[in-house]
Amino acid sequence: MDIDIELMLRAKSGDDGAFSELMRRHYRGVVNYIYRYTNVKENSEDLAQEVFLRIYRSRKSYRPEAKFSTWLYKIATNVSLTHVKKKNANLSLDEIYDEGGEVGDPEIDVADDLIYRKEIKDVIFQAMESLPEREKVAIMLCKYEGLSYEEAARVLECTVGAVKTHVHRGRMKLIDRLKPYLPGGGEYGM
Repeated sequence: MDIDIELMLRAKSGDDGAFSELMRRHYRGVVNYIYRYTNVKENSEDLAQEVFLRIYRSRKSYRPEAKFSTWLYKIATNVSLTHVKKKNANLSLDEIYDEGGEVGDPEIDVADDLIYRKEIKDVIFQAMESLPEREKVAIMLCKYEGLSYEEAARVLECTVGAVKTHVHRGRMKLIDRLKPYLPGGGEYGM
């Protein structure tokens, strides 16, 4: 039996130590996933705690029908999506202006490099955000979190073929949107 499923079953039976071990094993990965999804580092830890709180609250109804990580990332996706929707609904023009930040001294190479990296990160995030939700989540689960197409299909509640299609279409859209930033004008695959 998968160690995560075994730990979750023990947590279901009241073993809080098993739940702590599950958190220890997956916490950093969930934080990273949420950060990629929301692009807000400050909230990633809070949202990850919300994910594990939801798991803890629903531990009594847990059924090991799939890998634990599939269930975990489904919850993380739902928490992230809810946060992004709520954030976008509450975003004011002042916040958009304030997020621009201060630009460092252009004479300093290190500052230029940091600014360039932030700009590229923002461009990639915006390109990911422009994708339809299923394409974005499919790419994140398969390419960043290492889930198989089968596991991603369970998270997205669709077929394996649909996941492959979402990943392919998303990648093609990302390549098209990021062409100006890619070496050789986008001749390299992602």
